[in-house]
Amino acid sequence: QAHPQVAEVQEEGCAALVNVCSGADGAGLARIQRAADAGAIEAIVAAMQAHPQVAGVQEDGCGALANVCCGTDAAGLARKQRAADAGGIEVAVAALQAHPQVAGVQHNGCLALGNVCCGSDAAAFARKQRAAGAGAIEAAAAAMQAHPQVAGVQHNGCLALGNVCCGSDAAAFARKQRAADAGGIEVAVAALQAHPQVAEVQEEGCAALVNVCSGADGAGLARIQRAADAGAIEAIVAAMQAHP
Repeated sequence: QAHPQVAEVQEEGCAALVNVCSGADGAGLARIQRAADAGAIEAIVAAMQAHPQVAGVQEDGCGALANVCCGTDAAGLARKQRAADAGGIEVAVAALQAHPQVAGVQHNGCLALGNVCCGSDAAAFARKQRAAGAGAIEAAAAAMQAHPQVAGVQHNGCLALGNVCCGSDAAAFARKQRAADAGGIEVAVAALQAHPQVAEVQEEGCAALVNVCSGADGAGLARIQRAADAGAIEAIVAAMQAHP
């Protein structure tokens, strides 16, 4: 907070928060909440807004956002909303757009979006729609297209696509179609094919296809057929066989 224009302070501060806020056990979640209470979420977003062209700030900022926004209990959902209110969705998308060839930024940016957009209450669906409006769907698909052999990018890209495209109302079906139009079906299938032994990629790749390919109207059936044409059926069966 004291040195907002010093990129090195912001980068190292975000990196420190990544480490301090890691862990999903009770103690880890308590540290995460303590960071949020201290204003970490707003400080991270401010760092990313102040230094959009510094890849290190963007990479560590997205990583810190992802960690602080981990968790699905009431406190975790409140942190996700706090991140959205601070502009966290928009800075994560901007990071992906500004540094397409930096795998670390793409990895952490997709993870941040996946975590912030997790949830099934009304506030969560508003975050998903906000992410779509900011260009998150296209940015996640582009990340996966740019880094096909980086398993972490593929995992987190599928996570982001799956979470943003979750839902069954008209807005959600529009997000699913937007993902299909961006090549989201093909990149999810490609992720499954490229990383058959990485269980986490297989899980999130299948989950992304579940969400993008739901729908019983003409557009939904077309997405389903598009997935089949891309090799989804074989890739899903192979995933199940490889990880019984």
